[in-house]
Amino acid sequence: MSTRSWLLSLYPELVSIEIDLQLFAAEDEGRTEEPTEYKKRKAREEGQIPRSQELTAIIVFLIVFWAVSLIAAYLWRLFFSLFRFYLENILNFSFSSGNFSALYINMLWIVAQILLPIFLVAVVAAIISNALQGGFVFTTKRIQFNLAKIWGNIGKNFVRMFWSVETLFNMAKSLLKLVGVFSVAILFMLNRFGQLITLARMTVLESVEFLAVFIFQFVSTVGILLLVFAVVDYAFQRWNFIQSLKMTKQEIKEEFKEMEGNPEIKAKIREMQRRFLSQNLAREVPKADVVITNPTHIAVALKYDPHYMNAPVVIAKGEGPIAERIKALAKENDIYVIENKPLARSLYQLVDVGEEIPPEFFEAVARILSIVYQARGKSVVA
Repeated sequence: MSTRSWLLSLYPELVSIEIDLQLFAAEDEGRTEEPTEYKKRKAREEGQIPRSQELTAIIVFLIVFWAVSLIAAYLWRLFFSLFRFYLENILNFSFSSGNFSALYINMLWIVAQILLPIFLVAVVAAIISNALQGGFVFTTKRIQFNLAKIWGNIGKNFVRMFWSVETLFNMAKSLLKLVGVFSVAILFMLNRFGQLITLARMTVLESVEFLAVFIFQFVSTVGILLLVFAVVDYAFQRWNFIQSLKMTKQEIKEEFKEMEGNPEIKAKIREMQRRFLSQNLAREVPKADVVITNPTHIAVALKYDPHYMNAPVVIAKGEGPIAERIKALAKENDIYVIENKPLARSLYQLVDVGEEIPPEFFEAVARILSIVYQARGKSVVA
C-alpha cells in the first residue's frame, strides 16, 4: 500500500487537500528498483552527484582555522611588520612622490605573505572535501537554460519547499545544530566561569593567552560537532540522490532494450566475444590430440592424457565460422582432423568445453585416438 493510500484510509478528509504526498517516497510513483550503473553514470555525466555544501564548508573552515592557529605566531609577526611599515611610511605615501610605487609594492608583498598561505590552505581543503564526495565533474549541462523544465516543475518545486522529506530533514537538522552549539557554549562558560571572572586581574599577556586557548578550544569543539552534522547531511544527500534515480520496472526494461539495440554496444560486444573466442581457440586447439568434424558445420577438439585424465576431454568446439577456425588451427599445428558426422554432432550437443566425454562415446573415441596414435607412432595407454 502506498503512502498516499495509507493516509487516505486513516484520514478520508485528506481527499480534498491538494498536496502531493508522493514527494515523500519514490515507491509511490512506482520507482521501486535500484538505479542501474548506466543511469548512475549518465547522471554523473550530466553533473548530478550527491554533495553536501555543509560538509565542504565545515571541512574548509576547520582546516583553515587549524592551519591559521598553527602558524599564528608567523602571521602575527607579518601583521606587526605591516602595521609598523605603514606607520613608518605614512608620510611618504603621496601620489606625487617618486617612491610611491616602491612603497606600495612592498606593502602588497607583506599582505601577500599573510594571505597567500591562508588561500593555499583553503584551496587544498576545498579539493580534499570535493574529492571525499565523489571527485570533480566538469560539465556544461547543469548551467544550460531550460525554461520549459523550470516552468513545468514550478508548482511541484514550490510544494517541495514546504512539504518534503528534505525540508523536514533540514528543519530537524537546523534545530539540532542550534541546540548543540548552544549547549556547547553553556558548558564552556560553566566550565571556565571561575577563570572568566578573574580575567580582569590577569596581565595583558595572560589575558590574550587565555582568550586564544579558549577561542581555539570552543571553535574546534563546535566545528567538530558541525562536522558530525555535515557527515549526516552528506549521508542523507546520498540517500536522497539514490531515491531520485530509482526506476520503475518498465524503465529498466526500456533501458535494457535501448542498450541491447544500440548498434555500437552490440558491435563492441560481438568484437569482444570474437576476440575472447579467438584467443581461447588459439590457446586450446594446439593442445588437442584430434579434431572431429561434421565435416563442414561442426568441429570438436579432444585431448586425452592417461596420466591425469579418466577420459578424453573436449577442449574446444564450435559450428560455422568457429568450426572453420578450429580446423584451420588444427592444420596449422599438425593435428589430425577426422570426419565422423554422428560423433561430432553428439559431442557438440551433449558435452561442454572442459568436460570429459560420457561413457557411451568411449569406444568410438578410442578407435579414433588409436588411429591417430598409430599414425604418429605413439602407443595407446589404457
